[in-house]
Amino acid sequence: MCDVRRSITRCRSVPIALALLALTACGGEPGPGVESAEEISVIEKSSWIEGRDGGDSGVVWGKSVWAYGDTVLTTADEAGTNWHHNSFDISDDLDASDGIGGFSSPSDGVGAPGYLIAPTAVEQAFNDAHAGEDCAEAPCGARWAVWPGAPVFDAARDRALIPYGLIYAEPGDFNFRGVGLSFAIWEHLDEAPVRPIVDASAEHPDLLFTEGEPGWGAGVVTHGDDLYTFACDGGLSKPCRLARVPLETPVDRGAFRYFDGGGWSDDAADAAALFDGAPIMSVSYCEHLAAWLAVYAPPFDHRIVARTAPDLTGPWSDEATLYTAPEEHAPYDAVHHAEYEEDGGRVQYVTYSRPTSGWFGSEFALVRVVLQ
Repeated sequence: MCDVRRSITRCRSVPIALALLALTACGGEPGPGVESAEEISVIEKSSWIEGRDGGDSGVVWGKSVWAYGDTVLTTADEAGTNWHHNSFDISDDLDASDGIGGFSSPSDGVGAPGYLIAPTAVEQAFNDAHAGEDCAEAPCGARWAVWPGAPVFDAARDRALIPYGLIYAEPGDFNFRGVGLSFAIWEHLDEAPVRPIVDASAEHPDLLFTEGEPGWGAGVVTHGDDLYTFACDGGLSKPCRLARVPLETPVDRGAFRYFDGGGWSDDAADAAALFDGAPIMSVSYCEHLAAWLAVYAPPFDHRIVARTAPDLTGPWSDEATLYTAPEEHAPYDAVHHAEYEEDGGRVQYVTYSRPTSGWFGSEFALVRVVLQ
């Protein structure tokens, strides 16, 4: 998709008329206007938590559930480790105007927070064998991780679906890769989500999509009888493509359809790029705008931006800046939380993580955005 600011830069050396023509050809509809945006608080966290990332949320069984990726604890859990590859929080507080709190989550025997999506027995055995500096198997520090997204509610079947990615990591900066993606099924708030078997003969039998395929699992949303998900892959630009699957059969690979720009194809290779977004992105329908709203932080950019569209298939607007993070480090996990919106969506609440102190210290800023 074309970015107006990049077009202006490219067009500075050509006549004004040609520049305007280029902008007309490249530019889409403007994104949502912003009346005001200000940080109002930080998201409450347990004394067990030193830092975590992710932080997308969704309402299931009337409660707001927040999903986090890598989570470092201040004290070791009952297994003797302070590193969890995911965690979650549950809250009844659906009023963000005075901050968001009242969180709780299941814990182990010493009080440490538990996993939203636990490792399989095979993954845990691998992690145990590679744990510590004097590990049983090299390379020491290698691990499997499961990074979940926000749960979405399937009301017809009274269950939640949780997108997740399986990650292989070794020690070193950015020394990890995605191995595949799927959806966990959560039947009850007091039970652990299940990772259904998709292909019992595969190396990772729970994975719906495997390494090298599009990263479906961004901006997951339900609409009608279907679950929709974006994949926003690439380098600095992250072209987003769209897929859908019936809510009844979320882990049936053959039931997926991919939007090709004009209709729905059964071939993922036909999926069309709709706009540039980010792998961490939230999507919801906003009554105030009478449009779908997508919120994300562009890579290496301090802005948190939004696009709108009359339909999930588009056409999607240009980016509009909702808020510019003032910290030195650019946010990379910015999302909005539709369950907290006010006045039909005119007021939105956005979060992003930022480092604090310590090796992995972090907190989530809560920003109140009033749209025009």
